[in-house]
Amino acid sequence: QVILMSASISCKEFADYFTLPVHNGLKTACVFKVEGHPYAIEEYYLDDLKHTVHFQLPSQRIEEPMIAKEMYEVAVSLILSFDELEMTKREKTNLSVTSEHGSVLVFLPGLNEISYMHSCLSRIDNTRWQVYQLHSCVPLEEQSNVFLPTVPGYRKVILSTNITESSVTVPDVKYGKSSKLCSCAYSIFLMFPYLTLFCDKQTSYQSLRLCWASKINCQQRKVTITLSSLQCCPLGTTILKVKMLDMGKPKDLLATALSPPSVSDIERTVLQLKELGALKTCVQTKENPYDGELTFLGRVLAHLPVNLHLGKLIVLGHIFGCLEECLIIAAAFSLQNFFAVPFKQHVDGYRNKLFFTENSKSDCIAIVNAFKAWQACKLKGQLR
Repeated sequence: QVILMSASISCKEFADYFTLPVHNGLKTACVFKVEGHPYAIEEYYLDDLKHTVHFQLPSQRIEEPMIAKEMYEVAVSLILSFDELEMTKREKTNLSVTSEHGSVLVFLPGLNEISYMHSCLSRIDNTRWQVYQLHSCVPLEEQSNVFLPTVPGYRKVILSTNITESSVTVPDVKYGKSSKLCSCAYSIFLMFPYLTLFCDKQTSYQSLRLCWASKINCQQRKVTITLSSLQCCPLGTTILKVKMLDMGKPKDLLATALSPPSVSDIERTVLQLKELGALKTCVQTKENPYDGELTFLGRVLAHLPVNLHLGKLIVLGHIFGCLEECLIIAAAFSLQNFFAVPFKQHVDGYRNKLFFTENSKSDCIAIVNAFKAWQACKLKGQLR
């Protein structure tokens, strides 16, 4: 038996994919839907709040995901209105006036938007807010502040990317704000786009691009995806693993996937693997431009849990006797940002990075020097 559980997958798509032939017919997989939520959830749309909060919605172009400056102002106005909203809820439920203020979670696409939202909140006088940022580039020490208890009489406001959807759970969040739909006990709907992973078909280079949050994304935020991983991630490692299985041509086997990649993407990836040296130009001595036998390098790369080019860097490091340095560089390049940059201290962070380059202007040398300096301090007991 195979049991799949998720709050956001397309049930019909998976049920149809696992259809089985039974007695001259077809039987789709069983789907069980568990109703209910661990917390009472109320949803408010912006139209529902116009009588409480006075704001003017800017025009939005569906084909151009962006956050207008007016939307930041709307977000600030909504946070300001939560005191009145909570007072009304207390009157209805006979709660004490001294009850804790609920925390607010604001979903934003990236660090620039978080910084701008932070500046908007800072301009408001006479507010009792504790504002925190959650982003992968923010040092871990700063990220951990979101778990600190809120000071009595203050409201915690968390400005976060979608890191809180899958990696972090903040236990005291009461309000959530996002694009279209949003999260937790009371959901406020704002037209905020988010960053999604995109893979360039020509270069297999992955990057983040702005797009509007889908309905599934918003529903997932409410209780705490769009393209399958085969369609938004590089195919190189997948094709190498298919060749390791020795189950025929890669495009024939991948065609049976739930959301198969296009044939042109597969053929382009095969050619890139040949340029990398992971595949030969022929299959059983026959020339084939869109298939090839595995090379020794290809077999090694298929077992390494890193980007293929970083895997080749490691192999070359072993060949040329500089494996340790190549491992450090490959590990660093597997991260989004090796050098921690405190919030609003980008100049200082860049200056520290230049110090480790030793006038070489090389990111790789800076990474190796920084890691070895950290390692030396650790051995001396200067670091935990």
